[in-house]
Amino acid sequence: MAEYSIKRRQTHEKDRFTALKQQALADIQQLAGKRWTDYNLHDPGITLLEQLCFSLTELQYRCDFSMADLLSSPDGTIDFAALGLVSPEQILSCRPTTAADYRRYLLDQLPQLADIYLLPCAVSGLYRAVAVATQPDQPTAPLIAAIRRCYSAQRNLGEQLGQIDIIAPLHCEPVAELDVQSSADAVELLAEFYCCCRQLLQRSSARRSYSDLLAQGADYEQLFTGPLTPGGVLEHSESEQRQLHITDFFQPLQHIDGVIQLRQFHLRCAGQPCYDNLPLQQGLPVYYLALPDATQPPKVRLSMGNKTINIDWPAVVQRYQQKRFQQYSRWQTDIAALCPPPAGRYRASGRYHSVQALLPQNYGMQRPLAQSSPRQLQLKGYLLLFEQLLANFLAQLQQLPALFSPQHLTQSYYYQSLQDAGSRDVDALLYQDMNTTQAKLYQQLDDVLQRKHRLLDYLLALYGESLHQHSLQHFDYYHSAQSALLRRLQQKVSYLQQIVVMTKDRIAAPDHYAPLWRDAVGGFVRKQALLLDLAQTAQSLTTAVLQHKLRLRSDTDQLQQLYLDETSSNGVLLQQVPPLRIRYAADSRLLRHKLEDACCFDGNCLPEILLQTGIQLSNYRILLQQNRYQVLLKVPHSKQDEWWLVGSYRYYRRALIMANSLVLFLSHVSRASEGLHVIEHLLLMPEQSTAAELPAGFYSGHISILCPGWTARFADAGFQQLVTETLQMNCPAHLCCRVFFLDFAQMNRFERLFKYWRSALKADRHSADTERRALAQFIYRLQQPAEAADASAKAG
Repeated sequence: MAEYSIKRRQTHEKDRFTALKQQALADIQQLAGKRWTDYNLHDPGITLLEQLCFSLTELQYRCDFSMADLLSSPDGTIDFAALGLVSPEQILSCRPTTAADYRRYLLDQLPQLADIYLLPCAVSGLYRAVAVATQPDQPTAPLIAAIRRCYSAQRNLGEQLGQIDIIAPLHCEPVAELDVQSSADAVELLAEFYCCCRQLLQRSSARRSYSDLLAQGADYEQLFTGPLTPGGVLEHSESEQRQLHITDFFQPLQHIDGVIQLRQFHLRCAGQPCYDNLPLQQGLPVYYLALPDATQPPKVRLSMGNKTINIDWPAVVQRYQQKRFQQYSRWQTDIAALCPPPAGRYRASGRYHSVQALLPQNYGMQRPLAQSSPRQLQLKGYLLLFEQLLANFLAQLQQLPALFSPQHLTQSYYYQSLQDAGSRDVDALLYQDMNTTQAKLYQQLDDVLQRKHRLLDYLLALYGESLHQHSLQHFDYYHSAQSALLRRLQQKVSYLQQIVVMTKDRIAAPDHYAPLWRDAVGGFVRKQALLLDLAQTAQSLTTAVLQHKLRLRSDTDQLQQLYLDETSSNGVLLQQVPPLRIRYAADSRLLRHKLEDACCFDGNCLPEILLQTGIQLSNYRILLQQNRYQVLLKVPHSKQDEWWLVGSYRYYRRALIMANSLVLFLSHVSRASEGLHVIEHLLLMPEQSTAAELPAGFYSGHISILCPGWTARFADAGFQQLVTETLQMNCPAHLCCRVFFLDFAQMNRFERLFKYWRSALKADRHSADTERRALAQFIYRLQQPAEAADASAKAG
């Protein structure tokens, strides 16, 4: 009978408790060696030291819990989304990038598609598709529309799908004679024979499931290379296609279970016998296995010696269909179940047990307050100072999910009370309002924004990403210093919450089959909008002005100009406008009524310069003149003390409310108008390239990005340079990116042309020629001054 025992640990390393105690004794000897000479175990100081080392060992033990345990909630689950963590299949897979990727994606998304090939055209970025329908007799128009719609949803910037040809595959029928074993099931053998022939004929679209690849040793990085296709992974890429030879069929057919010898075999392709290479269509191996029908007997004969075996053909067809369904089912994979997220075990790591409860009984730490001596009370109070540090450390450990969560932005230091820690009479020893005092202290010392910035930088670094905001912080027109820091933090939170879009979809083009101004954005625009902290990405940029029935003007004729010296002592007193906390809603009728009283709104015309300078309350002054409180706005870059009269009021309170309301209104309109539109020139190419109205170089490899030039930030030359550099730096290297800043009238005209073109394109791409030509001419005229300026700069 075997004896079971615990093996002695063969190590010379000291345990944590011993190491801590020896280090503490060394420190004590160095600091108090002349006054404390007794370090024996009976010494009360050594007893306290041992209890402290034991408590620190417990802290270290809890820190060694697995990260899954520390992040688990009481029910054992981990909120990965709240922690900014995504699954491997989401972050490792990518959008279709090559022609082979698009082929794999389209075959997965469209069951009515048997095969498809994307062939590059002479124009860079333009593809021509050659497709084969699953049912050769089905109508081609719905299939072409489905291909375009599916491709548009995953299209990359500067790419387009041009002509789509639906070709009929070459019908192939095997002609064979097989010598089979006496024990072979003729129906099963013949069904397997036809399945094998079909797999060889359509080997270009053969697939393997993710679970099979994972079982064969593929890691996640290999498994999720390319686009995610739950319907299986293509075994052969487009570059591996080759012409089929009849000899390619011999070995697989010969190894079918029950086959003794393949006596004869060839294929009838398009009615003609093939004994060598199979013909190609447009250089592509596109074939279809034709099963014999009831009128024509199969051309495959099974024999057992000299005896021919009768075949139940309906049973063979039924078994063949079952095998095809089983094969299709094996390809399907539940991707979420393929990569199960780690699960943890909940640990109450924040629970603290008092050190005083572990001291020997003769210390009297567990005696009631009335029975404790003054020295015992003094020792209790002394130990509570250190115990509070230990308890707060455990509270910080317990709150790791909140600390690393991008959604918790109000606290980064955590603490807990000692009332439930096991010490007796804590309330009598501690300060009466200890919890409130501790909360105020932590609130003063907790620089939560700076600490959260560092934590979010760490989480972004897990994905190999970073978000630099040093240049952007110089253009915080709409925020105070404190709110700007919070805005930068929220920007990182949004980046982390959209990390899949920011990485995998960073070059995604707009989907022109999606609803206009809502989903037709694309990952490229979404990322640039977040990097530049733009208010919106999927809305018309002129809507913020037009919805208030306003018109922007570039002149300042409607503004009454005054000359006042703010620094002189001639009795003129210009008062600064203090900020008020007022309720604000951009669509409020009351607010609109207040603003109509302002003389700066003349016939619903709003000067652009007012929109750009009126967002800063520090630019306003109030002047009391002739018993009227006049609201003045500083003229920007004026050599003299020039002011614009914004409004005149009888009461001072109304003047204050009007100035603050105007700042809020103008800030809202200016910020809501900030965004960008991306125009890919390739999409504006005519159907017939020979009919191009514009130079050929205009279409291929060029995109134009249109930005508003009338808002507060976008009117700043420094911010325009930052926008241009950011967009060009993040644009794909093979595309030439030009950035234009339009005035309100130009942007309004562009958005009308763009809307007409998009609507016509969704209805019928062949009937959108007029709208396409008008939009192309608009973009081309925008480029002419820029090209002339570039040419003069190069000449200079």
